[in-house]
Amino acid sequence: MPWIRRRAREAQPPEERLPDLEFLALVKASLEEFAPGVTRGTELKGNSLSSPHGWAVGVAPPHHGGGRHYDLVALPDVSVQPDVPCFMDCVVAMSGDPRKAADAWVHTAGACMLELLDRRGSFADHAGPDHERGVPGWHSIISGAVGFGLDAAENRRLQTALLNANVLHRIAATFTADLESPFFNGVKVFYGGRPGAMEAEIRVNGERHEAASAALATLNLPEPRVFTAVRYYALLLPVLADGGEPSYRS
Repeated sequence: MPWIRRRAREAQPPEERLPDLEFLALVKASLEEFAPGVTRGTELKGNSLSSPHGWAVGVAPPHHGGGRHYDLVALPDVSVQPDVPCFMDCVVAMSGDPRKAADAWVHTAGACMLELLDRRGSFADHAGPDHERGVPGWHSIISGAVGFGLDAAENRRLQTALLNANVLHRIAATFTADLESPFFNGVKVFYGGRPGAMEAEIRVNGERHEAASAALATLNLPEPRVFTAVRYYALLLPVLADGGEPSYRS
């Protein structure tokens, strides 16, 4: 099931929040590194990165967070009209490095988008409704975990702990009643902070889910010795009555 992603060190970044297209250029570079060839023919225009194969990623107006906060909207297939199915996620350049924020999105929510399109397990894992790591009643596409903090060993320790906690399966009853999309629902799992001040958060379709976040906080995840944060992402698709493969296309 979900794996742990390692990332190379980057050069010292600019301190200010980047314009939308500059940040999306970093997303494009990270996508290409993650899945070589996937950005061939893509275009950066307005506030979006668009592929000739129909998917797009856009930057939404920020509705929470500070100056290093980016709200991203993934649209797996813009040809599905009139209401284009999409899912939201947010990333923060906690260290001041926007490339690391772009990497965090690509390796989690972005990986789920690519797997939704590819369906071969190349970018993220699949779990059916009866799988021990799945969400009952839903087909799950689950990314690997990404860690970002001050110490590589602590990053990996918390990544391992978060994955071993089997969060979505264990707390599914707290949030599945609020999965309203008939196409797919995006769920982010985040755990991080400094010793004595840890944040446990579940976001469902871009919004903090209080009951699920509280349930995550009760799972007795370890605290790091220095500032550390970990996250992963899942897309939850309705299970078809005939047992066929879930699809977001009508």
